[in-house]
Amino acid sequence: MTQASTTNRGPRGWDRMVTQLAASPDLGTFHRGMLDLQCKIVAAEYGALWVAGPDNKPMLVDAWPAKLAEAGGEAPLMTLLSQAAASGFERQASHVLKAEPEANTTPGAELGAHVFVTVMRVEGNIAAVATVVAELRDAQILQSTAPLRELAAGLYEGFFAKQEVRRREQDVQRVRQAMALLAVSQEAEGFGGATLNMVNELARQLKCSRVCLGWIRGKGVRVVAMSDTEHLKRHSQDVALTELAMAECLDQQQPVAYPIPPESEPLLQQAVVHSHKRLVANAPGRHVLSLPLRQRDEWLGVLLLERTEAPFEPQTIQYIQLVSDVIAPHLDDRFTSDKPLPMHAWRSVEWAAKYLVGPRHIAWKLGALAALALVAYIIFGTWEYKVSAPCVFEAEARRITPAPFEGQLRKAPKRAGDHVAAGDVLAELDTYDLKLQLAEARARMQTAQLEYEQHQYGQDGKQAEAQQAKANIAQAKARVDLLEYQIDRAIIKSPIAGVVLSGNWHDKIGGMIKQGEPMFEVAPIEHLTAVMHVNELDIDQFDDKRSAPYEGKLATRGEPEHRFGFTIERVVPAATPVNNVNSFEVRARLLDTAPWLRPGMEGLAKVEVGSKPIWWILTHRISDTLRLWFWW
Repeated sequence: MTQASTTNRGPRGWDRMVTQLAASPDLGTFHRGMLDLQCKIVAAEYGALWVAGPDNKPMLVDAWPAKLAEAGGEAPLMTLLSQAAASGFERQASHVLKAEPEANTTPGAELGAHVFVTVMRVEGNIAAVATVVAELRDAQILQSTAPLRELAAGLYEGFFAKQEVRRREQDVQRVRQAMALLAVSQEAEGFGGATLNMVNELARQLKCSRVCLGWIRGKGVRVVAMSDTEHLKRHSQDVALTELAMAECLDQQQPVAYPIPPESEPLLQQAVVHSHKRLVANAPGRHVLSLPLRQRDEWLGVLLLERTEAPFEPQTIQYIQLVSDVIAPHLDDRFTSDKPLPMHAWRSVEWAAKYLVGPRHIAWKLGALAALALVAYIIFGTWEYKVSAPCVFEAEARRITPAPFEGQLRKAPKRAGDHVAAGDVLAELDTYDLKLQLAEARARMQTAQLEYEQHQYGQDGKQAEAQQAKANIAQAKARVDLLEYQIDRAIIKSPIAGVVLSGNWHDKIGGMIKQGEPMFEVAPIEHLTAVMHVNELDIDQFDDKRSAPYEGKLATRGEPEHRFGFTIERVVPAATPVNNVNSFEVRARLLDTAPWLRPGMEGLAKVEVGSKPIWWILTHRISDTLRLWFWW
């Protein structure tokens, strides 16, 4: 490869070089020192230091000799160093590359020009890569220089750690200065004294020629304090220009600096500086910086600083922003405290109005409006109040057939669930004993008849015996009639057409049935009545004098999706306990029916008793309970 003629560097003491490198005042000086140290370790002829650029591509930060950097990336040597740096970022480890072609197999080909790639890390991540080119005359140099190169690379992380400590010390010092500034402003009485102390102290700390504070008054900004000035000449041109510059800063709601610092943030570089330029137009070499003050979401004023010759560094701008964040709430409190009580009240009302109609917190405001609308609807709106009660279906015409006399069950052809017509035989009792007794009674009646005829029409003419025989005839006839009646009643028939609701006696044939024992229940299922049990807490909603009947709807437990309309027919005035609840029986007539409805089915009924205020519907149960608890 082509070599450029350079001046050989003389070796220096290791301790001296490390000490000078560690004491570098800035990153640029440190990079130059690190590259110089890497070159001296391997007696390099050329070198370059690279950091990670966009897409992790090597970006040159320093080169030795300087004319190497001036040659640019088109030079073959710079191309070689750039490729070596890319290799270091890719491998993430230090290594050595041959600068000569790999195909050279002549004796001693392992010697010659090599590129020493040294990776430097900060907190485990690659921060920079040093690539230096040296003529290798002894193969042992590859192993002997590796520890020194790695040791020198370790200084990179140490320098950044020291820079971080220095930065934190500066931050602590800035916080202390800000607290001192706050303490100085608190020593004064009132808003005017606090602002004057603050601008004087800030001018002293930052060596400013002038520091001004502007406060929002109405729709504009008004200068309220100027360093080293107790009485402002408010109508002077200088104050007017200052207020224009403050208004320009407040309109943009960001810091504004003029002249724009060369290494400033993009936000400062893009700011409009027309009024700031006019402010310093007649004072060459003067620098001006303005920052808006705010507390939470409210803008309060603008802080404007002026310097002569020395520009505002980025660190100084950050410190002033910290000061503005610290001092703004204190100044706002002082400004509010100086106002009379009516102004305090008006400001609270104004703040509340801005908060309510302003563009911020839209979701919360919509939620509040919705809540207010809901409260108003609950207070002034009405609903149809519905009294809920459990209900059960009963047949309108229900007949129960009891046992006519005590006897033995002979047969029972019908069971629960059978459809029967009027007069169909449901069951039959055994009449064998009754028929025997009937025959005996008839025989006695004939005997008494013969005795009566013999004594009434006989020759003896015994009238007393005739009368006794006549009585025996009547007694026997009554017995015959009773037995015939019982025999006729032994066949139990259905009194009406319908369905047998209860009466499964087929497994009791041959058993004794007591007189009067209910045997069958027959009812037509086409016409059903809904019997509701209304809680005594709601029975007062039913007005006995109402002309129109109450209406409602009910649903069964088995088919809750079906609704059946009904009208109230009768309210039983006596309360009875149902499921441990004192309830009143209310009977209703169904307006529509379904073929699957059966007596005994249960459901839930809701009776419409009229419109009531929503707040009453939601709270009347609680209020009634509380009134009962606290009644005396």
